[in-house]
Amino acid sequence: MRLQGRQLGWSVMALVTVTAAGLAAAPYFLLDPANSRVQLDPSFTLHFPLLLVHIFASFIALVIGWVQFIPGLRKKYPRLHRRIGIVYMGGIAVGGITGFVVGLHTASFIRQTAFWALAVLWLVTGWKGYRAVRSKRIESHGQWMMRNYAVTLVAASARIITPILLLIYVAGHPGSNGILDALGHVLEVNIWTGLVLNLIVVEWVLMRRRGK
Repeated sequence: MRLQGRQLGWSVMALVTVTAAGLAAAPYFLLDPANSRVQLDPSFTLHFPLLLVHIFASFIALVIGWVQFIPGLRKKYPRLHRRIGIVYMGGIAVGGITGFVVGLHTASFIRQTAFWALAVLWLVTGWKGYRAVRSKRIESHGQWMMRNYAVTLVAASARIITPILLLIYVAGHPGSNGILDALGHVLEVNIWTGLVLNLIVVEWVLMRRRGK
């Protein structure tokens, strides 16, 4: 029963992650700047190309990252675990660096700082995880990569909680000018909210593990 529960949990996580990743990246598959959900800086011609690189690198990391946490994968298929890890680390390296540059040219200062925070946390936790595994500190490596994937999952969690944030905003601002006005405010903070929630959850999980 416990094994079946874990398998169901991983299946649900994979479905939610892939669906959220697909919805986040879908507008950019046509490579049309008009479909960008990020307000582009017309004075910076590389803004949209770098945004595309950031989104697609992040998409790859988000889609394959959860596989690394499947129980038994590392023991049964260590070579596969390493290869997926290399691709994943490449995705977060490219996504983190381009995310920082994209953040520099994001119109909203709140979203700009969110991009910076994500980029810094992504790169730092990834580097910590890499250093740990190179030093054969496997437990520490796993902990840092859990933190790293929590940052990766912000792309999914920020969108999952957006409807909840909309309801909270509308309930707290009965005189607001409709859903579009509420959405504009919510999209200012959904990334920050997703990041904080993800980090709280992962630290709670790690604390529980240390307490056993």
